[in-house]
Amino acid sequence: MSRIEPTNFALALSDFLFHYLPDQRGLSTNTVASYSDALSQFLVFCEKKMNIRREKLTINHLSLSMVEEFLDWLENEMHCGVSTRNQRHAALNSFFKFLQYKNPGHIALFQQIRAIPRKTSKVQSVNHLSIEAVEALIKMPDTNTVYGRRDFMLLSLMYESAARVSEMGNLKISDIRFDRRGTTVHIVGKGNKPRIVPLIEPVADCLKKYISSEKERRQCSNNDILFCNRSGKPITRAGISYILKKYSDTARQQYPGLFPEKIHPHIMRHSRAMHWLESGIDLQYIKDLLGHADLSTTQIYAQLNLEMKRKVLQNVQPINIPDCPSWTDDKPLLEWLQSLSK
Repeated sequence: MSRIEPTNFALALSDFLFHYLPDQRGLSTNTVASYSDALSQFLVFCEKKMNIRREKLTINHLSLSMVEEFLDWLENEMHCGVSTRNQRHAALNSFFKFLQYKNPGHIALFQQIRAIPRKTSKVQSVNHLSIEAVEALIKMPDTNTVYGRRDFMLLSLMYESAARVSEMGNLKISDIRFDRRGTTVHIVGKGNKPRIVPLIEPVADCLKKYISSEKERRQCSNNDILFCNRSGKPITRAGISYILKKYSDTARQQYPGLFPEKIHPHIMRHSRAMHWLESGIDLQYIKDLLGHADLSTTQIYAQLNLEMKRKVLQNVQPINIPDCPSWTDDKPLLEWLQSLSK
């Protein structure tokens, strides 16, 4: 059997994912996985719609129309939203920027592809819970059981720290810093960017009790994971999503009207950000607490808060304001103004 040689596309893709992104750009494992997902979907598209097997795909197959069709395919056939389409587009752009240096002979094509504009969408909304809903949700786990205590602590910390779901799964016991000046949680976010979030005293007290109870049933050294699944492994994104759905479904039955029909995995993060904003915390501080690289990303919460205020004001009974008199009915004023133009 003849040995199949990797194509120039396969070699470039491997170099991009396994060396360039983690080593040269220093991106986190989760970010690299996101890029990998986008490029995997591109390979699926090439096989299904272009009839090009992935092991046969070369850089010469690439074209502007191919990428444009891929982006439309994501929306129309894979039913991805505009934000997902734009995320996949951004990952492709990064790859084609990388290819410019690896294959300069195709630089004109890569620049054309990277010039494809992002698709604009409606004003982004942020699905979040009220303070009453968060309190109701956190009360749902049965703290008399091992996993009920874990779920209670996970939901409480996820809200209080506004951590991303992936960040919660990566937390170690050493990331919780108990200090006489106050307890903090050390979070490593996107791009391996660290941030420190202070915790209020009730959450800190619960964490101490949780860690103490965990030490009675498993190893809990500083380098061990804070939240484990039933197999003793780090809890996954899917596991956290399941926990959120499980308790929100129960809470929705007890408190109808407080919860939306669908619960997004980041709903606790979004809720905490909105509640910080509503309590008067400056947007710049919220940016740092959320670990956003740019203030424009945090601005969505301010925009949503302004829209909420506008809707509230629209429901307020207006006072009767008399009609404003027309200045053109004031003959002396009109004559004076007309004299100014002569």
